[in-house]
Amino acid sequence: MAGCLAADAIASHRAAGVLWRLPEVAPKLELTIPQSRHIELKGFEIHRTSFLQPVDHTQRNGIPVTSLARTVLDVSLEVPSLGPALVDHVLAKRKVPLTLLLNRLKAYGVQGRAGAGDLMGLLEERKGRSRHVDSGLQRQLEKIALDGYAAGLLPKPYFEYPVQLSDGRWKYPDVGYPPPVSVGFEALSYLHHSTLPDWAADCERNLDLFGEGWVIVPITEIQLRDPLRLIDRMARIIAAAEGRRR
Repeated sequence: MAGCLAADAIASHRAAGVLWRLPEVAPKLELTIPQSRHIELKGFEIHRTSFLQPVDHTQRNGIPVTSLARTVLDVSLEVPSLGPALVDHVLAKRKVPLTLLLNRLKAYGVQGRAGAGDLMGLLEERKGRSRHVDSGLQRQLEKIALDGYAAGLLPKPYFEYPVQLSDGRWKYPDVGYPPPVSVGFEALSYLHHSTLPDWAADCERNLDLFGEGWVIVPITEIQLRDPLRLIDRMARIIAAAEGRRR
């Protein structure tokens, strides 16, 4: 906030990513000012832009900040390795329309901008997907489940498997094995589940699914570090669930 006031600027890039609670974004003090202005502020990285329309900025917790869509584009261009995780996260969890991301990137300009062509390709690729993965942790869990299936050690996995509750609501385990197995595995990152409301929401979801006869198993980064052991554990959990059903 102090930097925004001192420079008459808006928080952007990774600073905005932290304000928007985007996954895997490390804190960094970054501000954006108009192209015509020049300013130096100790401890801050200053970005100058000639393109910042009203739709591209807002306020968050009283702090002037780039919009969620613009922030995803800025960070993805600045740190290309984060692009897939950020795009998939806002599509899956934040309900940001893909058309908005495409529109803002096209308006921002692709020609001559480093990494913009690759980012546009990433967005175009998402046009053909009906499902958008949330995080790198979830992608790792999905790959392990697929590897276990390919090796004949696990049943066929279903990603974000839709489970309709008795009251009509829907829940979506990250990796699901449908009835009669009824086991789901959830990728839980500390970043997304470190607050009391997030943790309580996870418990609430699990209770809802338990009430429908499902077993929900949390998986963290620690378990993902040893894929073979995790596959073995998943196989034993599934076998135990099948045994109870019989």
